[in-house]
Amino acid sequence: MTLSLLVLSVLAQAKHECITVKHSQRVCGYHCLVGADHLGRCAQTPAGVCIDNAGSIVCFDPPLWLATAWGGPPPAPKCLADGAAACGYNCVSRMGRVACSQTPMGVCRPRADNTIVCADPPPEVYGVFGDKTPRMECLDLLEQTVCGYHCVEQGGGIACNSTPFGVCDRRETTPACFDPDKFVICAGGSSTPKPTCVHHAGRVVCGYKCAVFGSTAACAKTPGGSCDTEGSQGPVCFDPPVRGGNPKCLKVIGSE
Repeated sequence: MTLSLLVLSVLAQAKHECITVKHSQRVCGYHCLVGADHLGRCAQTPAGVCIDNAGSIVCFDPPLWLATAWGGPPPAPKCLADGAAACGYNCVSRMGRVACSQTPMGVCRPRADNTIVCADPPPEVYGVFGDKTPRMECLDLLEQTVCGYHCVEQGGGIACNSTPFGVCDRRETTPACFDPDKFVICAGGSSTPKPTCVHHAGRVVCGYKCAVFGSTAACAKTPGGSCDTEGSQGPVCFDPPVRGGNPKCLKVIGSE
């Protein structure tokens, strides 16, 4: 039995429960709690968690794909109550607000306006790196906060990539960022080719096999793509279908 199947088998054996709530109704799930309003909530998976925050119940379940991508049981989520309450990972609070990321390598950062911004690596990144997935970072500029990978600032604007395989260029008035498609990442794995950016006629475009013709620049969206400059209308780019890839990565993005 593979590790991912073993994990799912163990989780499936965990026993759920049912509790009686308001008007003699029953709710079922895991780690069930009843709040001050006599309404109950339960996590929907054994890996979920619930908290009673002054009589109000908050529950959270890690994404179903996470155990497969992680390569085993992921870290247990936690809950934080500070006026409001939230459950997940990397929880933070600010002035009575609470927020958590949805996955272990996500991040949350309070902003200058006392709101909280959170971001998570997408499933394909976990599908490639598993429990070695790089943690995201955050960048602050005045009242702006963004989180992701390779965060940059330019001309009063800030931006980040959604994946470690992306690129951000600072040759425009504000950063221009590009991330490969999830199928490109699953096919390339940790060796996914890095996109490039070209600056032409005051504009930045990013991708693969970038070409310039006259006042126009364009890039393919995949490493197998190409851009033709033989016509008179400027570069024409084409991307063939992306084939193959790591089975685990393809599974977590829902294509297998």
